[in-house]
Amino acid sequence: MRIKQTVLALAMLAASTLSAQAGVVAEEFRISSKTPNIELYLRNKHPEALYDVRADKTVLFIHGATYPAHSSFDLVVDGESWMDWLAARGYDVYALDIQGYGKSGRPPQMSQAPEANPPIVDTALAVDDVTKAVDFIVSRRNSQKVVLVGWSWGATVAGTYATQVSERVERLVLYAPQWLRDVSPPSDADMARVPAWRQVDPRDARDIWLKAVPEAKRDSVLSKATFATWMKATLESDSAPAVGGTVRAPNGVVLDTMRFWASGKPRWNPERISMPTLVIQGEWDAEAPPAMGMALFNKLTKTPLKRYVMIGETTHAALIETNRKQLYNAVRSFLEEPLK
Repeated sequence: MRIKQTVLALAMLAASTLSAQAGVVAEEFRISSKTPNIELYLRNKHPEALYDVRADKTVLFIHGATYPAHSSFDLVVDGESWMDWLAARGYDVYALDIQGYGKSGRPPQMSQAPEANPPIVDTALAVDDVTKAVDFIVSRRNSQKVVLVGWSWGATVAGTYATQVSERVERLVLYAPQWLRDVSPPSDADMARVPAWRQVDPRDARDIWLKAVPEAKRDSVLSKATFATWMKATLESDSAPAVGGTVRAPNGVVLDTMRFWASGKPRWNPERISMPTLVIQGEWDAEAPPAMGMALFNKLTKTPLKRYVMIGETTHAALIETNRKQLYNAVRSFLEEPLK
């Protein structure tokens, strides 16, 4: 497998909104996918002195349905990102952009009119990309397992992978996970009309995320300045948007949602999860409400350790919000919790 590796100098990173803390090394990798001519973008941050490689401190972040991993998990807010925060505490942290997102390769259909092709990049293909990333990480570090942290659709991808390749997963974190939706099932005609990809205006994300937040608290939950930083990084993640001020996103996940979650059928089976698992959500998450996470949590019947955590006064985007450190600390506490 051909791998291109770029080691980013800390001096260059210091001037970027995606900067690393002192003592944290940042690296970028492009690894092959199962799709011909498509490479995957994998970002890594780890302590400058990484002497003890451990499965429980090797973390792979997996993003949701619309925006890439690197512009969220590695977004610097008040001097550090979630990746920085973990790396400064001894973790070897990775963030994967699934193909069609962010800095990973785009399928050729994304250069054509959306209506010219059926939906692309579904959960099954995303699991293939995660498989490639995990195989690369364990080979690079000469280890056996990683911790998976999946956000929203990323939780579906992580959970699916964990049921298929359980021997590679040390612990599983399902952050704002999808589950069954109480809606009218879509018709076959509705599903047949879903195009290959969509264009998204990230300016709309703040109103979507803050939908369930009391009006008086919206600015204190997610400041406009932080949101503007996230939006800039997200827009820069798509080098060839269909329209200025938008990013492109594949629609495989949209069709999956219609076929499964909106049709009363789980996309994956939590009952098959065999490793310690955390379900964690925001109190004001309108995209994946707490009831969804609790329903999933109750299906985790074979885990040696399971935990449900709700972070107060946070939304679907808790990782960049004012109370983000509660999310970080809760995940770290779970990862470091002994089984006995």
